[in-house]
Amino acid sequence: MMLKVRTSRRFAALVVAALSLFAAACKDDADDHHAEVDFMRITITGQPAVTVNSTGTPSGTLTITQGVATEFTVEFLDANMQDALGDEADEFQVNVAPGAGITFARTGAFTGTLTGSAAGTVAVSFAMFHLADGEEEFGPFDVDVVVTGPPVVRAGR
Repeated sequence: MMLKVRTSRRFAALVVAALSLFAAACKDDADDHHAEVDFMRITITGQPAVTVNSTGTPSGTLTITQGVATEFTVEFLDANMQDALGDEADEFQVNVAPGAGITFARTGAFTGTLTGSAAGTVAVSFAMFHLADGEEEFGPFDVDVVVTGPPVVRAGR
């Protein structure tokens, strides 16, 4: 009788161990599918792109003109500065949170417009948002946006 109890306990322990290993393996597989992002590149046509690394350090500033909706594109890149999202791009979008004086309008998952209401420098936060998890997975990181005054129109002489 005692031998039967020990054997049952050993069997139960083996089953629990096997289930634990299986659960851990499944969790690791799910984590392997997340994009490995090392950089974010923000581009406004006609300007040098601003790159933000994984510590949140931007390579420069963006410039927009007051009162003009300025289009931008955000790309999420791997360590080789190549597209990090690939086939998973439809699972993500860029989140943009501008400071006071700038408004953001989304035009696509990774595109939008920024419009400044007054001249000056405003921090705008950019992040990669995973739609299924409902969380930001890269960022948020601030990039300074310089809003310049509108062009001066001079009356004819």
